[in-house]
Amino acid sequence: MKTKGFNISLIVQSFINLEKAYKDILKNLKLPKESFIQNKLVIDKVRTDFNIAFEAAMRPCRHISQVLNIKTTKHCLYELSEALGFPFAKDMKDLSEFYVNYRDLKKEIDPSYLYDFLNTHIKLFRDFAEQIINYIKNTTKNYLLIDYDLLNEKAKHIKDAVEKLRFVLSKDETEFLSKPMYFDRAKYFYQVAYDALFDICRHLAPKFKLKNPSDDCLVVMAQANIVENPNIAYDMMRLKNKLITTWDVDHREFYEALKKLLPYFEAYIKELSASVKELVKNV
Repeated sequence: MKTKGFNISLIVQSFINLEKAYKDILKNLKLPKESFIQNKLVIDKVRTDFNIAFEAAMRPCRHISQVLNIKTTKHCLYELSEALGFPFAKDMKDLSEFYVNYRDLKKEIDPSYLYDFLNTHIKLFRDFAEQIINYIKNTTKNYLLIDYDLLNEKAKHIKDAVEKLRFVLSKDETEFLSKPMYFDRAKYFYQVAYDALFDICRHLAPKFKLKNPSDDCLVVMAQANIVENPNIAYDMMRLKNKLITTWDVDHREFYEALKKLLPYFEAYIKELSASVKELVKNV
């Protein structure tokens, strides 16, 4: 079997979506059966969440099957599980049949049957996700599920944008201020560079046990000593937010800020790379 070419980000994000729907279903299944079967809103919500969970599971299933050259059908969850030797493989076909039969929310379903089916089968989503994640980790030896393809792609975007920004900054301040196209060009490529750096930060934050990264992801990284210069990280974030929220940005201030911040894009990439290597070494 082929083992290279897994899209780590696709797999992880799909299972994040699956987990949310799975937890919502479990919450509603805590209702007593009589209360559940009499509550149409709950029934509709659970059916919607089941569709979300199933489709979230199918996305990595199809992707992994393609990477491993495993031919699959609408029963991908069953077929992939069987091919990889998962102990619950045969039960996965029930999920596919249920989805095919009842994915149309307009189609009536016996509420009692729905309640019983979910109680006996819903844990299969969790089991499938856990087995797939373990398989990917053990097969690739990528135990932290770091998407190196994503990191390399974003790093290239940063490098290309920084080169464009260097060209703009090769113009003296007078020329920069006299030609609005320089400001527009610099504004665009600064946002490209920052967004790519933010995407890298957001992907790596959970690997460093930094949860729920938001706009201040890079600042949090710096405060955790994963990268240096938290003040620079803050200034980068503030400038990006100013560019997207303020119509009238002072061009001279932007030029000066750009000269100050530009060297740190590649510096942060090098620091993140070193931190990732150290993290992986200690796994």
